[in-house]
Amino acid sequence: MEAVRHKRGFFGWFFLLLFIGFNIVMLWAADVGMGAADKLPGLSSNVVSLGVDLGAAIGIVAFVACWVVGFLLLGLLAYLTRGRKVIEPTP
Repeated sequence: MEAVRHKRGFFGWFFLLLFIGFNIVMLWAADVGMGAADKLPGLSSNVVSLGVDLGAAIGIVAFVACWVVGFLLLGLLAYLTRGRKVIEPTP
């Protein structure tokens, strides 16, 4: 039986760590952003409340869109820089 590995070079590790770091930062930002939406002061009318809700929805959609684009681009770069295939024999 043989084990197949892809040995990463400098750029492979760079893009992989950048990909992982980006996702960790985005998870943290999502947590902070969701917590900030709950801390709004008392709203005076239904119109203001509706505006705040719509603004939050637009912000969430923009945030998720940025996350998806970053995830796809950095994931593609991490995949394409994974290195050559190395076949290691197993005892």
